[in-house]
Amino acid sequence: MPPDLPSAELTQVEHYEFSVAFPGASYAALRVDEAPPTGGDAGPNPVRTLAVSVGHCMSSTFVNTCERAHVPIAPIRTTVRATVGRNEKGRMRVTGLEVEIFTAPLDPADRSRFEHCVEVFPDFCTVSGAVRAGIPIAHRVAPGDAR
Repeated sequence: MPPDLPSAELTQVEHYEFSVAFPGASYAALRVDEAPPTGGDAGPNPVRTLAVSVGHCMSSTFVNTCERAHVPIAPIRTTVRATVGRNEKGRMRVTGLEVEIFTAPLDPADRSRFEHCVEVFPDFCTVSGAVRAGIPIAHRVAPGDAR
């Protein structure tokens, strides 16, 4: 794989626990694991890491959209809830994600441009755009801050 492409290398630690390294990155490896009774819960499981990926991408995309529109916003706090259920073959699948971004424009005069950002930002999110093809993602931006 070319070094400029985002990548991750997983190395088994034991059973369902893996160490995840990010070649070329300046940050430490991450531990992932399955929840009990399958794993030891030594790190986030695949459903949680998917939720983090979608939530982080949507949050970052919203920040970028507001910056481009010159709309200063309160610090963001994002909550992502994953729903897991069985598909038509009885296999466990992520059946939905709900993303809630809490923030508001710092200046009430920016409200209409803020609302435009709320409307358009999902179209620019790299991860949720790809995931949405197979998993429904509901989202909303609500008043609030990072507290």
